[in-house]
Amino acid sequence: MSAPKPVARLDQSMAHAASSMLPDAVPDRLRTRYRQLPVMLRISGLAATYAFILSSSRPDPTKEVGFAYKLVADGIRTHISEHALLGQGKRWVSNRDLLEAFAEADRSVYARVSAEIEALAGWLSRLAEARYREGEYAAAEAEKRAAAEGTA
Repeated sequence: MSAPKPVARLDQSMAHAASSMLPDAVPDRLRTRYRQLPVMLRISGLAATYAFILSSSRPDPTKEVGFAYKLVADGIRTHISEHALLGQGKRWVSNRDLLEAFAEADRSVYARVSAEIEALAGWLSRLAEARYREGEYAAAEAEKRAAAEGTA
């Protein structure tokens, strides 16, 4: 008999989803953008914020900010699809289709999806801050090592 599978908490699922949307190192300008997402969602709403994210998205990884927005747009779409939050379990293939689905959604469903994505954006903000701090710490440690090697 196998051991029962542990139940994942909702916040664990959110943290995992948010983590998959972030680059390993978060520079200051990306950290600022991630910190703005929960506020944008609260003020402008899900559809308007998602439209902004899509308009700012770039598929080219060399376009750091644009590519970060692409990862967030794709991550939101994946999260909504995997958790069957909209469209009775429909898997959204494109971000544009998902944006159109927001416009057609029932008010109560839209409110539930909005609350879920706002919580997800909160996790994005927290984890981006943590990864930014990790980068700062690593840079400070590298400077200390370089200074110590220079004086040795």
